[in-house]
Amino acid sequence: SGISRAAGIPTGWEITIDLIKRLASVQGVMDAPDWASWYRDTYAKEPSYSEILDAVASTPAERRAVIHGYIEPTDDDDIRKPTKAHHAIAKLIASGAIRVVITTNFDRLLENALRDEGVEPTIIASVDGLLRATPLVHSRCAIVKVHGDYMDARIKNTEGELEIYADEFDALLDRVFDEFGLVIAGWSGDWDIALRNAILRCPSRRYPLYWASRGALTRMGEDLINHRMGKTIAVTDADTFFTQLLHKFEAIQSSSKVHPQSVAIAVAEARKISRDERLAPEWADLLAREVGSVSKFVGSEEFTKTVPNKGTMNALIEETLSRTEILRRVILVASRWGNDQAFHSIKSAISSLTFADMQRGGYTYLISMRQLAGSLCFYWGLCGSIAREDYGRVRELLTMKLRTAHERQVPAVRVMPFNTFETVDWKILDGFENHHTPASDFFAAIFDKEASDVVINPDGRSMLWDDAEFMITMEFAYDRLQLVEKSASRFWVPVGRSGWRRDSILLSDRIQTLQEEGDSSLLYKSALIGGSAAAAAPSIEVLKDYLARNIRWF
Repeated sequence: SGISRAAGIPTGWEITIDLIKRLASVQGVMDAPDWASWYRDTYAKEPSYSEILDAVASTPAERRAVIHGYIEPTDDDDIRKPTKAHHAIAKLIASGAIRVVITTNFDRLLENALRDEGVEPTIIASVDGLLRATPLVHSRCAIVKVHGDYMDARIKNTEGELEIYADEFDALLDRVFDEFGLVIAGWSGDWDIALRNAILRCPSRRYPLYWASRGALTRMGEDLINHRMGKTIAVTDADTFFTQLLHKFEAIQSSSKVHPQSVAIAVAEARKISRDERLAPEWADLLAREVGSVSKFVGSEEFTKTVPNKGTMNALIEETLSRTEILRRVILVASRWGNDQAFHSIKSAISSLTFADMQRGGYTYLISMRQLAGSLCFYWGLCGSIAREDYGRVRELLTMKLRTAHERQVPAVRVMPFNTFETVDWKILDGFENHHTPASDFFAAIFDKEASDVVINPDGRSMLWDDAEFMITMEFAYDRLQLVEKSASRFWVPVGRSGWRRDSILLSDRIQTLQEEGDSSLLYKSALIGGSAAAAAPSIEVLKDYLARNIRWF
């Protein structure tokens, strides 16, 4: 609240008072000790922003011009632009640290700062806007403007307007205050009665409340702090507070990431020791150390106590990527250059990352996300084996038996592809909400940065990923058809980006090539997809029918 004041944006009440001055000047009144009292005495009612604006400017165009004069910058030197505080908050939102902003400001400086960071927020400034808004769980960032937006004449200013919100707004605030921690800045707690009541009626104290204040809180502010068992933070101004908060958050993020030099050393070590049988103990130690580190993370409260929503899931995925970087990259190089003993250890490592013995209680999303570490290693191992042109290893990875919480002997291809994760909709990935294959596109981009460990050519790295996904699709289809015939299950397949990606070899072209090659295909010679064109034919036909119904130009 009020952080736009440093940008020269007047508060709602200040605009209302200035509009009263304009209205009075038309009537020949040029001075008054208290303009709000003059309005009450003259019109026998409380000052209303919308009514006074209508009186000063009679048409929508005139009203917009009046409002723009208070809010919009007039030239490059105008100070009415996002402040350091706005930019710091926008960076915190872009990083996933903040999901919801509740503001009494009605300008659009924060929205402008967010767009500079590539974030398009969900704006909720009225009941009709709330009813049309993307649900919080699916929104990267929601800005709730409880006083309205300056382009909407329904802006709230007066004491009466601030006493009560619509039921829909109250329900939204109740949910936010119950499900999120709260950082308050620039708000006194005295005037916004409905907002104060929303905080007071929240029964939950699951998440903390911090109140950044330039001085001592008012009595009402103290009541709120005591009710929520919150903490007060002494600050000098919003710019300094949010900038420092951003720096500290970034420092914590940096400290939790694996140092690039550590990754490079581990990759170089793996490339050396995985191919030398005399160094088998060292390879086993390296693999065991990294598997143990990942397992500890997946079993920690940091993982198990997360409340799943779009922001927390993106943060969890990023953290899993960070924690597994060394493991998946040493698996990639060892699958490419390692000996058979090292490869056997890789399969054992992937098998241990199914976490079949871990307690199944909790959110289904989180239980499914436990698989992510193992799936990353599975994909990276496949790509390393393909780079080696060892399709026997590819077959071993795709068909190796894994133990899950539901079954004792399941082929890896049935449970390791990203699209097999129970209840997980990968459109939660930030920036990939509108992709046909969000998981494939997202993880392919990660792989492309790391595949230089085994492939120099960028086109070769991209092709390696598409090759791995093609083999997953084909082997999955072969396995799935057998399940359908045994148990009347629904036929489906995980389709990678090559199903839609026209700048590479399309999935349809790959299937056609496979059929043309017949038994001479390396896939059949490696006992994949049934080991022969005849054995694979039924699943390929069902697969083609499935793809024709689900991919527009297949």
